[in-house]
Amino acid sequence: MRGHTNAHAVDSSLTSNGCMGVYSCKGINNFGRKQYLMKNGGFAGFAKKDLFGMISIAISLTMLIIYLTSAGGVKALTESITDINKTWLIGMVFCTLAFWLTEGLILHIYIRMKYTKHSFIKSLKTTMIGLLYNNLTPYGTGSQPMQVYDLMQDGIGAGDAASFITVKTLLYQTCLTVYAVIVLIFTFNFFMERIPKLAQLMWIGVGINSLFVGATCIIAINKATAEKIALVLIKFFVKIRIIKNRNKIAASLNKHIALFNESFILIYQRKDKLVLGFLLTFLQQTFFYCLPYCIYRSFNMHGGSFILILSAQAILSLIMAFVPIPGGSGVAESGFYLFFDLFFAQGVIMPAVFIWRFLTYYSTIIAGGTVSFFVSRKKRRN
Repeated sequence: MRGHTNAHAVDSSLTSNGCMGVYSCKGINNFGRKQYLMKNGGFAGFAKKDLFGMISIAISLTMLIIYLTSAGGVKALTESITDINKTWLIGMVFCTLAFWLTEGLILHIYIRMKYTKHSFIKSLKTTMIGLLYNNLTPYGTGSQPMQVYDLMQDGIGAGDAASFITVKTLLYQTCLTVYAVIVLIFTFNFFMERIPKLAQLMWIGVGINSLFVGATCIIAINKATAEKIALVLIKFFVKIRIIKNRNKIAASLNKHIALFNESFILIYQRKDKLVLGFLLTFLQQTFFYCLPYCIYRSFNMHGGSFILILSAQAILSLIMAFVPIPGGSGVAESGFYLFFDLFFAQGVIMPAVFIWRFLTYYSTIIAGGTVSFFVSRKKRRN
């Protein structure tokens, strides 16, 4: 373990290309723009420019309004909130906070392998910024580049930052697939009999996720492959006149690819850290999957199987992972209704959709947006 704390300078022309791994596959074209917006207004600046994010919030709010205004949802929500079980309400809040904190802890573990003085608060800050942009950009493509940029501002080299975020992303996507497959083994007949075409959706989710994980691993481990992909991208950006100094960019990028590969291999060789990261990711996703059950019990309902409700959320999360709409707006609300109408009473399913969406989407935007705002304000003062 080495206490590597030297931050590597990355010139402004490189930053849109200095993140390899998952970043060479998605999000790279918008990174320069998002970096600029992070410097000049944080979330507020991003909100003014990013139509995808704002449209996503508008769609989600529209869907919630439709759900609530149909079948007396507003009245049911008002009545259910007054009668809500306070113990299970605390459980909802706990699961939400535990999900955020565990995400930050996983990132922190890998950062501390090389940057021993990096604080957990900084790791959590980066995590919340990542969760914010995950909900505001198509496919969540803004999340990883923004986390890399934020880590660079905290003195971590671009290659190192990219490797830390890549490992965390790989663990999350792998665990997402494994978790869904495991629960489906035990609940296959129940859901197949009740949800049309679920098998096709599951195969698509598992297939896309597996391809993504496999391709990213190849790029991360094989330095030569990463350099070839980087060269292709540089040629493309030169052709469309985004990049001018090709040789300088290529030399700088290759340096950061080497750092990325070095950091990734360091983590890959520490099997204990990988196992710990996977177990923590499994725990993190369990917190998230417990949310619908907490909501179910908060309405003073009984009889629904904890395993079936948890499994429904795990399967839905895998299907939702590659929905291109930012935050899965519209699709998420419909998916929750489709799966959890099997368990919730008809009179509370609409309020349940609202509460679930607030905890999994709007609370993240509020918390992440607040963190991003204060970070950008602090940087402007400095």
